[in-house]
Amino acid sequence: MSTSRRGFLKGILGTGAAGAAATLPACAPDINPAPVTDVTASSEGVVSLLVTRYPDLEPVGGALTVRVAGEDEPVLVTHTAKDEFSVLSSICTHAACPLGFDGREVVCPCHLSKFNPVDGTVTQRPATVGLRKFSSKYNPATQVLSIDLRAGESGFPAAVNGEVRLPFAQFPTLRDNGSVVDGVPSGYGKRIFVFRQEDGTLSAVDSVCTHQGCEVQANQEELNLVCPCHMSIFSATGDAVSGVATLPLKKFTATETADEVVLTGVQ
Repeated sequence: MSTSRRGFLKGILGTGAAGAAATLPACAPDINPAPVTDVTASSEGVVSLLVTRYPDLEPVGGALTVRVAGEDEPVLVTHTAKDEFSVLSSICTHAACPLGFDGREVVCPCHLSKFNPVDGTVTQRPATVGLRKFSSKYNPATQVLSIDLRAGESGFPAAVNGEVRLPFAQFPTLRDNGSVVDGVPSGYGKRIFVFRQEDGTLSAVDSVCTHQGCEVQANQEELNLVCPCHMSIFSATGDAVSGVATLPLKKFTATETADEVVLTGVQ
């Protein structure tokens, strides 16, 4: 790999990518990360790209790494077919390298993991965990691609002014000790987990692993959270218990009334 390409890998993520770039095999093919642009989002978390302004993205098979002011990680935008685009997380789930696009698949330049550009699923190892997909919509008339960074799951309560309300009528298991509920609130855009611990106390945490940004998963039996990328384990209160992650997950304040659980600080 050339010195300039190694430097490009570091430049996308800063010093955090230095270790990954240093471990690249000398025989790795010259597949580069997608070119980078910096943008801002609206107050609602929507990024609007006029595709004709970006020659690296405009043709079918094109791609662009989009860094959004205020967001922790960039996204990868790929032009998969005429009037069709896909937006995924831009960092490989194996060793946190910035990703590229060969016109058919999303490819990691470091260790040649490959992903489906439409849904982010793994198509070639060593990566075993897929990429996060973001909601997007393209308007052929205006040639504007809109990316909603804070889209949520249908049926899960939205975050309004930093607050999420979970009615017991909709989430009855939250009354039960040893239970967990999860979902993605619109207005926040990332999965959250709400635990009713064995002693009856409530806790709520974000799903983004503090090691490399993978989405953690709930272990119902142990009432904890596990990162599938590198097996870090977090407690129900978000504290790092074991594995490579050392920082806690983002935590929210969880209280309850007679009718619902209320989360605050979801912003």
